[in-house]
Amino acid sequence: MAVLLPYMNFTDHEAFNCILSCTILSTAVLITGLISVCRLRWLNKARVSDFTPPATPTTTPAATQCFLRTWRLRMVSVEMVLNYLRFKSRVSPIIPSPEKTLLPNLSQNEQASLAYHPDSLPGGRWLQTPTGRLRVYEFGPEDGKRVLFVHGISTPSIVARDLLLNLAARGCRVMVFDLPGRGYSECCKVTPQDMRLYSALIVMVTTSSSAPGGFLPFNIIGYSLGGGITVSFASQFPHLVSSIAVVSSAGLLPYAFAPLGMKCSLIPWIPVWLADKLLTAKLKGEEESPDDLSLDETVNTTASTQTAGVPVDVFSVIRWQNRHQKGFMSGYVSSMRNGPIFDRVEEWTEVGRLLKANRFANPRWDEKKPAQMLVVYGEKDDLTPPMLLDRIRGCVGDEHVKGVVVEGGGHEVVVYQWDRIFQEVVEFWDL
Repeated sequence: MAVLLPYMNFTDHEAFNCILSCTILSTAVLITGLISVCRLRWLNKARVSDFTPPATPTTTPAATQCFLRTWRLRMVSVEMVLNYLRFKSRVSPIIPSPEKTLLPNLSQNEQASLAYHPDSLPGGRWLQTPTGRLRVYEFGPEDGKRVLFVHGISTPSIVARDLLLNLAARGCRVMVFDLPGRGYSECCKVTPQDMRLYSALIVMVTTSSSAPGGFLPFNIIGYSLGGGITVSFASQFPHLVSSIAVVSSAGLLPYAFAPLGMKCSLIPWIPVWLADKLLTAKLKGEEESPDDLSLDETVNTTASTQTAGVPVDVFSVIRWQNRHQKGFMSGYVSSMRNGPIFDRVEEWTEVGRLLKANRFANPRWDEKKPAQMLVVYGEKDDLTPPMLLDRIRGCVGDEHVKGVVVEGGGHEVVVYQWDRIFQEVVEFWDL
């Protein structure tokens, strides 16, 4: 069965996990049984007198010495397990972020030289939640259009710096936060990173706004994993969302096309460190920056005037995060296993129904023009390919989707072609 696994085509991750789990457990049982049989055969060869205490002091037989050592090891193992469980009950499940593990050891100049530092975006603040402290940024005119941005699975909020700063300059009140285990947000290793957590965090972050009149309702932009989070949140809380835009969105990725290493990493009982090894560097965003970032003449890497014309070095940010964010591995694997990434057909279909019924907050669509959501993909994106646009149209409805494919764009289109995304958003929201 284990040999045939790479050649099987599974359409459901639960079926794959079940079959692979049964295969591994069966192999473990066979190996354990074989070891037990060999052990019994060895013990049967030993003389019964070897295990009987002699009447007079003599040298302890070899079999007895082995038996006593094994028994002591078993007692020590049980005691260690009990101590471990008692110890674990007193340890906090919150994994500290670089706010506590890195920044106290650096000067102000050293912090400013980091690939991602706490003041990379204006309006930064810390928000304490039941699952740890979050790094939140809120900036722009207080009376502007409310815009919430949700970033992807392996990049913190700085990934969309140029897009967000230009939206604020256009008059929007922008809010963004680092997901747990990314950037400067803490990670709770016992809390699954599913929509129950993401929805709660979005509500906590937006209701903590310092702007007069609050932050509700808001327009929402999701990038990569954030696109799946955006649609799933909107399907459950349409009264809090005014409009939806997604860029390089996950959510409808077919599980059947996922690599074998990714499928294995999604098995719940696989340790986090092993799941991390099974995932490729490309999926985790750890690949080296290409030597030639020209890509195409259509790619504009010029940043806004607020950032002195320097584009975000997303690869350096990811490498910084992998080195200094101790909760990244736990948060990343948990998002892969529980996040809205694969085959969320029901939620996207529900968004289409809500758009058709014009059920979102502050509807600006009239009867002559159907309500729409903005969907943007890069032409050369191989993580979330533009073919997903057809699947989105099938779920949401063609008349409710404004689809855009950015020529020459890859998965990091929000970084290197942010100006094109900005133009599409401005037009879509009439900014």
